Amino acid sequence: MTITSHDAIPSSFKYFEKRSGPAGAAITRRLSRFVKGPLALPDGVAEALGRDRGRADPLSDSFIEAAFTRKNAREARKMVDQALDEGIHSVRDASPELVALFDHLDTEPTWLDWDRVERGARVFRRYGVDAYLYFGLISLDGYRAEMIHKPLVLTGTYTGGSAFGRYLETCRFWMDISEPGGLRRGGAGRKTAVTVRVMHSMIRRRIGPHEEWDSKRLGAPLSQNAQFGTVMLGFLLNEQMKLIGHLPSDREVLDHMHFWRYVAYLLGVESSFYPESIEDWWRVVYMMSLQDDPSDGPDSRMLSQSFIAAFGPSDNDDATDRKRKLREQNKVRGWTRFFLTEATFTANQLATPGLHRWLPLAHVLPNLVNELGRRVIPRYATVLDARQRRRRARWLDRHMTGRPARFTPVEVLSR
Repeated sequence: MTITSHDAIPSSFKYFEKRSGPAGAAITRRLSRFVKGPLALPDGVAEALGRDRGRADPLSDSFIEAAFTRKNAREARKMVDQALDEGIHSVRDASPELVALFDHLDTEPTWLDWDRVERGARVFRRYGVDAYLYFGLISLDGYRAEMIHKPLVLTGTYTGGSAFGRYLETCRFWMDISEPGGLRRGGAGRKTAVTVRVMHSMIRRRIGPHEEWDSKRLGAPLSQNAQFGTVMLGFLLNEQMKLIGHLPSDREVLDHMHFWRYVAYLLGVESSFYPESIEDWWRVVYMMSLQDDPSDGPDSRMLSQSFIAAFGPSDNDDATDRKRKLREQNKVRGWTRFFLTEATFTANQLATPGLHRWLPLAHVLPNLVNELGRRVIPRYATVLDARQRRRRARWLDRHMTGRPARFTPVEVLSR
């Protein structure tokens, strides 16, 4: 699928300049073994993905803008919650913008295959907490791009004391969307995805006019391009998990990405191009690896270092909690060093984890046993799925200590 547009490409999109330079050659050496033929997408597709940097979410953004215009923005979240719980028909005096938003949400796209969505969610669940850790640390690569780190820094999310709470909220999002039936009407994942979508519109409305946001250069805050990059990480998750013993088949990988396509749809992300083959996903990885010049500096380093620091002990922890948190922080340091590129690790000035770097390899044998079991014993896959769901739920409950995930935007920007 390709969406055509004649809008100008924001100037921060550097793919066409970089692909013929040293960076393009380096990425080609790394990725060419995964693709037969050219690594580059057709230029028209790449241009459309570049224009996506200027596209936001018109339906949700219009709803939020109308709510502020009518001075009932504080009621907007309640109206969305009611429409999710009881249907849009139950919302008294629903605005045309809210009706249009739910017309979109309640319309199943023609490409949607629910069996594939559920199979893809099962693949994600099989990775358990490994997926949470990987998604958290691989974000540090994204923080090197200004269009990614600027909204996070301006809102103060994922920085300082708020970093761990926001990360756990994102883990709740990942768990909700991937539970069986979670994306169906009434499912917790569908509700969480729509709540995040509306929150993104509030953030865009706040950041767009900010003096530090140059729309001609950066496009729209939380643009289609930026959020599609996050979806792409779902593909890389499958490939990177193979390093520690998870062995999804190509069909499972594509089902997993079909699952993410519908999650993206609920989030208001409909990229100009969505791959339907493993090779095209690698071509997207190639393009997105080259689309930004690194913007390393205090902001990107603060975000990256805050992620690692968030797992450490606080002054209020007792000796037992301090030891437990230090163990987990060392694990996160090791996973970060194992999976991140040398360039990202160095640019963010992260502390060397020593032998903890190899901790992910301790997962290889247990994961291989699970892979063998699910292939040889028919009931094993069901048992494994239930076990991984319990484990990730316990992990999240232990860290959230009873705090609900609120998914609320900040009221005041950090600067």
